[in-house]
Amino acid sequence: MNLISRYIIRQMAVMAVYALLAFLALYSFFEIINEVGDLGKGSYNGAKLGQYVLMQMPARAYELMPLAVLIGGLISLSQLASGSELTVIKASGMSTKKLLLILSQFGLIFAIATVALGEWVAPTLSQKAENIKAAAINGKISTGNTGLWLKEKTASSTCAKCCPTIPCWASKFGSATIKTN
Repeated sequence: MNLISRYIIRQMAVMAVYALLAFLALYSFFEIINEVGDLGKGSYNGAKLGQYVLMQMPARAYELMPLAVLIGGLISLSQLASGSELTVIKASGMSTKKLLLILSQFGLIFAIATVALGEWVAPTLSQKAENIKAAAINGKISTGNTGLWLKEKTASSTCAKCCPTIPCWASKFGSATIKTN
């Protein structure tokens, strides 16, 4: 990778990260507004709300990464064009095919980062965030290796909501299992 390739990829990456940070700030603001209604329920306070929103950010970044890369790439290419840098790069002998190869490398780098974020980081932190919020609002909850169980007891029956992969020995209606006492 030569100097021009690194320069173009660096410019595009910086703009993509700026776009991602702007989108994350916007989504976090709306998430905070959405969660304000739950403040005061149980032990759910401002610190827990902040922790919940911060732990949800990798999942939001995973969703917003393609849009941020697209917008960041367009902004950086338009900046290069407005400063006549693309014209100079083309005049120095770089073909359109080579420029497209550089853009593909940029896309591949962010695609790998997006897959890593979506497969390893975001699911774990999102699950922990939901567990923290549920524990703060509802008090004691039961979690295991297979997921989260919430139980509601009424006079005539007990309803437990479970993961579809968990075998339940009672009749199933969707994802709810109803057992009569």
